[in-house]
Amino acid sequence: MKKAMVVRCPFCPPNVDKVKFAESKHFVAVYNIAPILPGHSLIVPKRHVSSVLHLSEGELCEMMLFSRRVIEILKVAFKAMAFDWTIQDGEAAGQTVPHFHLHLIPRRYNDLPQPGDWYPKLRESQVQIIDSEQRDKLSPQEMQQIIANLVEVVSQIDPALIPRS
Repeated sequence: MKKAMVVRCPFCPPNVDKVKFAESKHFVAVYNIAPILPGHSLIVPKRHVSSVLHLSEGELCEMMLFSRRVIEILKVAFKAMAFDWTIQDGEAAGQTVPHFHLHLIPRRYNDLPQPGDWYPKLRESQVQIIDSEQRDKLSPQEMQQIIANLVEVVSQIDPALIPRS
């Protein structure tokens, strides 16, 4: 039963392979299919773990260093001035996909009426079931264009992060 759950996980291969734009040894950076602001991306472990508590110390360090490198990519690609970093670890904290992930949300002055308005938008987005037809998502063409642009920025800034197949 657990294996079947992992196969359907939207953050496990092959699902995540079509939306990744950067990759490290144990993590991928993926563009959010329903971004709350332009550039909204996720850092996702390659192996299926549900909590930050299930990452090794080495993986946790790699995640933070990789995330910092991805921030540099998103900063250039989306002309970001700042970032919100957020993790919902566990259902009671609002985690809707049982695969650990870190949200990176590029920010600019006046992108929302109030700087903290990103959180209600994130919660609103997550309340909608990830595979629901009611959830506003980017089209496959929009996703592929954004990912192609991000991979181009990755190739200029940090070619070592270009995704492998």
